[in-house]
Parts: sequence; structure tokens; C-alpha cells
Amino acid sequence: MLAGLYWLSVLDRFIISLLVAPIKRDLGLTDVQFGLLQGIAFALTFAIFGLFAGVMADRFSRRGVIFIGVAVWSLATTASGVAQSFWHLMLARVGVGAGEATLNPCATSMLTDLFPRHRITAAMAVYAMGATIGMGTAFLFGGWLVEVVSKSNMITLPLLGTMASWKAVFFIVGVPGALSSLLIFTVPEPVRRGQRAVAADGRTRKSYRELFRFINTRRRFFLCHYAGFTFASMIISGGGSWYAAHMARAFGWSPSRIGTALGIAIATAGVTGKLICGNAVDAMYRRGLRDAQIRWYAACLVVATPIGIVALVSHNPWVFVFGLAAFLVLLSPLPACANASLNLVTPNELRGVGIALFGAVGGILGAASGPILIAAAAQHVFGSESAIGLGMASVVGVCCPLAAICLALGFRAMRDAMLDAESWDRS
Repeated sequence: MLAGLYWLSVLDRFIISLLVAPIKRDLGLTDVQFGLLQGIAFALTFAIFGLFAGVMADRFSRRGVIFIGVAVWSLATTASGVAQSFWHLMLARVGVGAGEATLNPCATSMLTDLFPRHRITAAMAVYAMGATIGMGTAFLFGGWLVEVVSKSNMITLPLLGTMASWKAVFFIVGVPGALSSLLIFTVPEPVRRGQRAVAADGRTRKSYRELFRFINTRRRFFLCHYAGFTFASMIISGGGSWYAAHMARAFGWSPSRIGTALGIAIATAGVTGKLICGNAVDAMYRRGLRDAQIRWYAACLVVATPIGIVALVSHNPWVFVFGLAAFLVLLSPLPACANASLNLVTPNELRGVGIALFGAVGGILGAASGPILIAAAAQHVFGSESAIGLGMASVVGVCCPLAAICLALGFRAMRDAMLDAESWDRS
């Protein structure tokens, strides 16, 4: 159920990126305005509201918080379908960001309580598959939509009547989400495990102030974790923003062909990579490797570097597609490894705010900067916007090794942190 909601959130998040042309045409938007819709309107709202969601995840029913979040982002997606101006769509995107911000802090906290430590990474991997399938679905659906829009600008929906094709898409993906929000209550609210009694009266403090105190006791681990996965996030988010544009410019493929190829490649590679990672990392943990999550991902980064560079600079479209798939098999488990390693060393009462803070840092410094770095490298280093493949390859060549080094520097620190964390379960 949690993976299904993650799938829905990513579908709602990315679908707008595939509707650029018809939305710009009907609402008279500029490229700058559309960039604001995908950037500040969503990403900044997601990061800020995520901080509040983290507090709610630690203090209230996590199922209840998720229910509210799903309802909000689904209604906001639906509202995008009635937008008549830039500001209407801006407000709708703010609502999508605010609603989706509730999911990860609550879901990852619940999963850590639902599964034993030696199965956490596999559980996180299955949950993260929702994001992979959601992105793949968005590309596939978007490719099909472009074909529809190219034939007819209007679509007739039952009960809703005739409307612009791009508006109909928001209704199609938004309404089912709002109706399915109640399904979260089919997931049991687990008992919170691994809490520390940090107050004399036995109550636990649940705040960012307490989180920062805890982080200060494990500075090396958190610094290496945040830095390593933020560099990796630059690669994942940056590439995801430019793969389609690169294929159109370099290979001359049609939008529908691009959507099909990317959708299948991303979904297949993501599911495969997360399944392999989840089972392999948990097996490593059972053998006594208490830094298994970051050790595995550091190794994946090293192997992925040459594969990614070769794929991104290739002039053969099939070398690009299959190389990208292999690249994503290695790097797609980022959410599983990052969230599992973080939650395993963080006391239960601080896991919501912990995931929220990591999401805000990674979102602002990693996910938001990745697309910009790639575009800047293409234009200012290689001298042309058409050199977007070289821009992506350069970011991979720099950020992959940096991410691997940062994570490797945290191996010892994570092992030390795990010794304390495992004692909380026994207390």
C-alpha cells in the first residue's frame, strides 16, 4: 500500500513535465514561468512542508498524516485541471508539494517499525519501487498523451464534459488518488520501536532541537551520509530532468518513442536494482556488516561511473538506452540505502524529523541543483545547449566519485552508531 502511494505521488509530481507544450500554449506561459512551476512552486514547498511533516510523523498517527497528505496532493493535482492562469497552476503545484511532503517521513518511520533490522533495506527497496514505477509510468503516459494532443486538443470525459487534453490528464491522475486516500488505513499503525528515554520523567523529546543534539553526537556519520547521498541525488535528479531532451536533440526521436523507451528502461532498471540491492544489503547485514547500506551504494557508484559516462556521450541511441538502464540498476536504490541507513541509527522518536531534514537538504542542495549544473556545464563548459549529453556525463564523472568517497569515509562511523542503535531495541 505504501509503495502504491509512493507510485501515485511520483506520477502526480512528474506528469506536468510532459505537458509543457500544451500548457504553455493555452495559458501563454514563458519558459521561466514553467521553470518556476517545476522548481520553486513544488521543490521548495516540498522541502519546507517536509520539515513540518517530520514533526507530525513523530507526534501523531502516521496513517492519519499520510491520509491528509494524499488527499491534499490529489485534490491539488485535480485542481490543476481547472487552472486558467499561471497563478492558478502555481497554487495547485504548491498544494501538490505540501501534500507529498507528508509521505516519506511517515512511511519510512512505519516501515522501520514494521520490519526487523535485517530486513529493513529490502522493505525500503520495495517501497521505493513505487517511485521508479511512477516515473516510468509518467514517461509512458506522457508519450501517449503527446500523441493524443497532436491529434486533438480537446477530450471528453464522463460527467466532466469536454476540456483541453492536458487538463483531462490532471483529472485522470488526481481523482483516483483522492478516492484511494482511505486505503492507507488498511496498513496497521505499528508500535514504535527503538525509542530512547531522554527525559527524567521517561517522556521522549520530539523536536529538531533534539535531533541536532543527536546529530552532534554522530557528526562524522551524518556529514558523510548527507554529503554522499546529496552528490548522488544531483546525478539522479539532474539526469531525470534532461534524458528526454537529450534524446530528442541527439537522436531526433519523437516524444512518444522517447516516452516508451525511457519509461520501460527506468521502470525495469529501477525495480531490478532495488530488488538486488534490498536482498544483497540485508544479507550483508545478517553477516555482521553494520555499514552494509552505505558500503553497497559506494561500490555501486564506483562501478556506475564509467557505465554512465559511456552511455551519455554515445551517439548511438541504443547504447544510450541500454547503458542508461545499466546505470540506473546501480544508482536507483538511493532512497532505500539512504533512508534505511539513516533510520537504523536514529532513535524512533526522531525518525520523522530526521528523514524530513535529510529530504530538505537533499532536495535543495541535490535535487534542485542537479538540473542546473547539467545545463550550465553544457552551455558554459561545452559551449552549446545541444551538448546536454556531455553536461550530464561531466556531472556523473565528478559527482559519482565524490559521493563514493564521502560514503566510504563514513563506514567506521556508521558501524559505531549501529552499536548504540541496536541497544535501544533491547532496552
